[in-house]
Amino acid sequence: MSDLLLADRITKSFGTNRVLRGVTIGIGRGEVVGLFGPNGSGKTTLANIITGLTRPDKGRILFEGKDVTGMSMDARFRAGIARTFQIPDPYPSLTVVESVRVALLCSEAGRKETEGKGPGFQENLDSLLVRTGLFAQRFWPAAKLSQGCLRRLEFARAISCRPKFILLDEVSSALSARDEAELVALMRSLHREEDISFLLISHNPLILEELCDRVVAIEDGRVFWEGKPGDLAKYVPTSHHAHGDEGGNHEGG
Repeated sequence: MSDLLLADRITKSFGTNRVLRGVTIGIGRGEVVGLFGPNGSGKTTLANIITGLTRPDKGRILFEGKDVTGMSMDARFRAGIARTFQIPDPYPSLTVVESVRVALLCSEAGRKETEGKGPGFQENLDSLLVRTGLFAQRFWPAAKLSQGCLRRLEFARAISCRPKFILLDEVSSALSARDEAELVALMRSLHREEDISFLLISHNPLILEELCDRVVAIEDGRVFWEGKPGDLAKYVPTSHHAHGDEGGNHEGG
């Protein structure tokens, strides 16, 4: 299987704190890969580097064989690299439809559809809201949304660029069992119908086992284990300290 996206020998430090120490992870076309590890292992920093929010000190990011390490987050979004964040942080005053419209306008597909094709743009916008279960809440401001709806809003924004790859950062965190099941079903439909590749960051081994083709465990900024989701119990973390990933959580296209 050829890699759709490759994080190649990624190194990153913040001051004297070495967060990533030569991490290499590839995600094949149509593959769902889980990323597992203790707090402070470098998962969020790696996510930020893959999606263009942070630059690595060393290493490179390849997407469809092209080096995108120097590309901005918005440029990667237009190229088909999308993500959700561990803590959803949309503009609180924007309604759901306004927030998704902004993302769609930022995407290459959305910009093409606005060139003399107003109805087509609106149909695409409505389709995104229907598919993610947000049509009924389309005029609600983000500040009034439940955690489940905030996760759906992140999905709607992410898929507006018709991505080939989506990075999901703790997508099931703080959700009810029903919301989690519905988001899992949405992810499965995107994978099945559009052959989207995913990198799924999660502390929940049951979610990883249910959804992933392969799991990579990182610890202390290195890849410590890789294998089938059902064998994840064989990975035993050697580090018992937690010092929080660097890199932060930011809103972006």
